Amino acid sequence: MTKEVHISSLLVRSNPARMAAVLDTIKAMPNAEISQTDPSGKIVVLFEADSDRAIGDALAEIQLLDGVASAALVFHQTCDAQELALQEGTPQ
Repeated sequence: MTKEVHISSLLVRSNPARMAAVLDTIKAMPNAEISQTDPSGKIVVLFEADSDRAIGDALAEIQLLDGVASAALVFHQTCDAQELALQEGTPQ
C-alpha cells in the first residue's frame, strides 16, 4: 500500500482584533503553514497531512477558535507520497 499525502488550503475569517491570537494558535498546529493574511481578518492556511481525517480535524479545531468567524476548506488534493517526493527532488 502506498502512503498518501493530503494537501489542502483553508480560508479563515477572523475578528481583526483577535487575529494575532488566531495566527499564533494556527502556527502552533502540526503541519500548518500560514500562506497569507489580510488586515481585515482573512487568513489562508496550508495543510499537509497523512489523512483526510487529519485535515478535517484541523478544520474543526480552527472553526472553534475564539475570534474565528468562519473557516472553510477551499482545496484538497491527495498525492502518492513517493511520487510527490520525486517531483520535489527528495527521493524516499
